[in-house]
Amino acid sequence: MRLLTWILVLALACTPAVADSPQQLASIGDLELSSGDTLLDARVGFRTAGTLNPDKSNVIVFLTWFTGTTGSLVKWEKIGPGKLADSDRFYVIAIDALGNGVSSSPSNSPQQSGKQFPSISIADMVNSQYALLTQHLGISRAHAVMGISMGGMQTFRWMGQYPGFMNKAIAIDGSPAPTSYDLLQWRTHETAILMMQEAGIGNPDIMKFTSTLSLLTLWTPGYFVEKITPDALPEFIADSTQDSGEGNANDYLAQLRAMISHDVYAANYDDEKSYLERVQADLLVIGTTDDHMVNQTPGKKLSRSLNEDHVALESNCGHLGSSCESDRVTTTVHEFLGQ
Repeated sequence: MRLLTWILVLALACTPAVADSPQQLASIGDLELSSGDTLLDARVGFRTAGTLNPDKSNVIVFLTWFTGTTGSLVKWEKIGPGKLADSDRFYVIAIDALGNGVSSSPSNSPQQSGKQFPSISIADMVNSQYALLTQHLGISRAHAVMGISMGGMQTFRWMGQYPGFMNKAIAIDGSPAPTSYDLLQWRTHETAILMMQEAGIGNPDIMKFTSTLSLLTLWTPGYFVEKITPDALPEFIADSTQDSGEGNANDYLAQLRAMISHDVYAANYDDEKSYLERVQADLLVIGTTDDHMVNQTPGKKLSRSLNEDHVALESNCGHLGSSCESDRVTTTVHEFLGQ
């Protein structure tokens, strides 16, 4: 099972079942990036599930996590009848983030491949999604924008970048800005990958090492102590990283650097107050208190500043706490969407 898929994800026609919703790609043309560079002939992947209301009032936009794809959201049953994104009630549009190997990425760009791929940001991901929704799918407003982990980061960015687009925003396991501890681990990953590339180590070995390194913060120390005996550790590592070699190190770096530079308060706003004043959507923040991969303190602070809902999960599953507590999370999200 590929480690990073643990991290928790048709035109406007009815799609009767999630399994029948194929991967689609839309060309949105050249995309101007926040760095000042241009992503040539940008493509954005997406999938849909559910039935669109005549007035288009039941749209949920679901954003992908770090290295995840819309196929991951389907595989891990985050979308479907009665699921987290309930396709019985809503028309779910799941969108692949730039750099994930489906949307424009270092691994698939015909004109800017590999190291030639320009630097992307969370803001650029959001701009590409907005272009897909408004220009290609004809959606000018959504009932909700939601995401898990890096999808939560994109959700926070959506709230400030296109504040009138959604009625509600749901950020699960995400953060409006990284803490120093987040940056410590992510920059360690970046440095390790660059050193291995310079040493000529092959991509599969790089990705397998990076996946093993991620285990240090994906779960909590308590999870290992309670669930994994020392004798069982080699098998746990092997099972957790067996498909990791299929990933692409340059794609990983592209999204990793986007998270490192992510800060909703520093981008296009004078300060935290100006960002908060722009927010219009009702907000639900869900996170695990003992999350060692994406610290939940900034998200908790933001929700309090807006007097919005915050749900703190107590789980030794760490960053995967929302999956271990999936029933509670699903119920909470459904109640919030129905308010």
